Amino acid sequence: MKPAIIYPYILLIILLIPNVLRAQYNYNHGYSAPDNEVYVSEGIVTLEEINGWAGKGGAGGYISMPSSLTGGAFLTYRHFFTKRFALGFTAGIDNESGDLSYGNPEVNATGYDGVSGHYTVKSYTFAAEALFAYVKKGRFMFYGYGGMGLTNYKQNYYFYTNTYYAPPVTLPSNPYTYNQTYFNAQVTPIGIRFGGNIAGFIEMGFGYKGLISGGLSARF
Repeated sequence: MKPAIIYPYILLIILLIPNVLRAQYNYNHGYSAPDNEVYVSEGIVTLEEINGWAGKGGAGGYISMPSSLTGGAFLTYRHFFTKRFALGFTAGIDNESGDLSYGNPEVNATGYDGVSGHYTVKSYTFAAEALFAYVKKGRFMFYGYGGMGLTNYKQNYYFYTNTYYAPPVTLPSNPYTYNQTYFNAQVTPIGIRFGGNIAGFIEMGFGYKGLISGGLSARF
């Protein structure tokens, strides 16, 4: 994850520390358990990364494997309305970049390395989520959740200007931008949170947060 993405999460954690300490004090002295949770997560193999690998957008078959991935970085808030059921919302960003591999076979035979430009992808996701805790006891919670929302997905293609590296005729401009907003979802049947008001967690699912995600969580 790039530093510019990390800084807002660090600031949020610092701002939450007084509330977390107060919640821990109340819990230790017999008051009810905290109802609010905040999760800071990083996920891999997100749906947006899969879209990029599959060539989503106008330059379809000309994308190579990405050379840089930040993964899906998400900030999630949840409120427990009962001991086991919570509703909340999440916001995240997923960045990707790599080479474009559109080329001329004759040029390839003379040493052309197949790289004809590069691309960048930025995805922003906002979604509502519902969580159910299968087991919630002490410092341990085993849970699952689902979410649905919107993702803004933007790809930029930058083709080299050399004649041999000319972009496909189907692209109207150089650089070429593909921008789309669409419905997105996450299904996470397995999640484990372990700890008190500050805890770690790991999740397995599919969608905008990725196949595997994990991070830190705070209750207050």
